[in-house]
Amino acid sequence: MIIQKKAYAKINLYLKILDKLPDGYHNIYTVMQKISLCDDIKIDITPGKKQNINIICNDPGVPVDKANTVYKAAELFFDCADVSRDIDITINKKIPVQAGLGGGSSDAGAVLLGLNEYFNFILPENILIEIAAKIGADVPFFAKNINCAVCGGIGEIVAPCYIDLSKFVCLIVKPAYNISTKQAYDDWDGFVHMDEQSSPLRKFDGIIQNIHNDFYGVAVSKNKNIKDIKDLLLKSGAAAAELSGSGPALFGIFDSLDAAQKCRNIIYTQNGIEFCNIFNFCVDNNPKI
Repeated sequence: MIIQKKAYAKINLYLKILDKLPDGYHNIYTVMQKISLCDDIKIDITPGKKQNINIICNDPGVPVDKANTVYKAAELFFDCADVSRDIDITINKKIPVQAGLGGGSSDAGAVLLGLNEYFNFILPENILIEIAAKIGADVPFFAKNINCAVCGGIGEIVAPCYIDLSKFVCLIVKPAYNISTKQAYDDWDGFVHMDEQSSPLRKFDGIIQNIHNDFYGVAVSKNKNIKDIKDLLLKSGAAAAELSGSGPALFGIFDSLDAAQKCRNIIYTQNGIEFCNIFNFCVDNNPKI
């Protein structure tokens, strides 16, 4: 049997880093929102009692062994549900890796949801969230199978919310380098923090007052072009622009597709850009994973 899922990327409309825990993780407060950029996941399941997990990916830079989040997701699901199958998981990567867009986490969430569907929802949602939290901080959001949420703790607290972004488009820009989440938090811990201004989102009429990411200051201290890209997005007419997750991808929220396209065309001419394109926001009437 084949199960197919779309694993959508996310942006962080708000990200505040709170206290550091004894195990090295950090409590956070964040608002995550899915966009239409997605990976395609195909899970080919063979009936039987064997447990072989095979991963195929079109991106040679993505590991296909136990280091892959989808491998961890499948392994933890089988252990928790006390079931076994031979599965081939094919990942068609479209979301840039190590960009702060949640690609690997979304892939893992899609696999958890797909396997639970195959086994007639053998695990309740709260157990899926517990499994997801063992894989990564963003995975519970994707395992919750919603488009927008306020997330807390180390990511395991997920409260659905709704922000009407249906009239906006999202321009994603990723510079041609990666930032690991672990390194970003290590840099944050050693960074001299100052009060940083949020990017005002004028068009939301009070639904959300500010777009903000605590990682922005430390990211700029390491990579000057992040500030250059953000400034360009705002000068090009974005209602707001910010770093997503630990970066280095940034997003601009535009209420004009034409303005977003003009900005994209300018960014295409810049050196050191790996990825740049326009996407819709996933809202309640969009298909979910």
